[in-house]
Amino acid sequence: MQVTELERLDDRILGPEALKKNEGRYPMQLIHGDLHYDNVLVDGGKVSGLLDFEFAAEDWRAMEIAVCLSKYAAEKEPFKLMDAFLDGFAEKGVLTRAEVDGIPDMINLRIMSNVLYFIGRAIAKEDTLEALTSRADMYCSRIDWVNTNSQKIVDSLSKKMEAKLGAEFK
Repeated sequence: MQVTELERLDDRILGPEALKKNEGRYPMQLIHGDLHYDNVLVDGGKVSGLLDFEFAAEDWRAMEIAVCLSKYAAEKEPFKLMDAFLDGFAEKGVLTRAEVDGIPDMINLRIMSNVLYFIGRAIAKEDTLEALTSRADMYCSRIDWVNTNSQKIVDSLSKKMEAKLGAEFK
């Protein structure tokens, strides 16, 4: 089933029609690439530092948000956490309509990149294959959850961008 998801994403993002439609659609910028609560230092309720820049790279600006949201898909109350994160993001951050619409696919790309990361670690003998196999069901569940809730994710983020940008959010 997840191979089918990868093929679907490949066609939606990199297929010939998608490339024509998406050219310039997703702004690029330098992103941390692994910015989630495990890599954020907090002191007195305020962010005091960031850790783990191993995945920093130039990528789609919206991918930074997708990485953050990907972690919440496995939590007990994901929308409560996602909404709180997106409230904070919307204080300064801006996304276009196209970026918001692409967030569920980007979340799934992030989840799948985690699978590749652990395969690479096993091949390099930096970890065992068990590090991946012990997470496989969780990754599949996250992808299924994102696909089931993709419209709710888009709607939540759209509301925040509409509130911030008004008519400029197209």
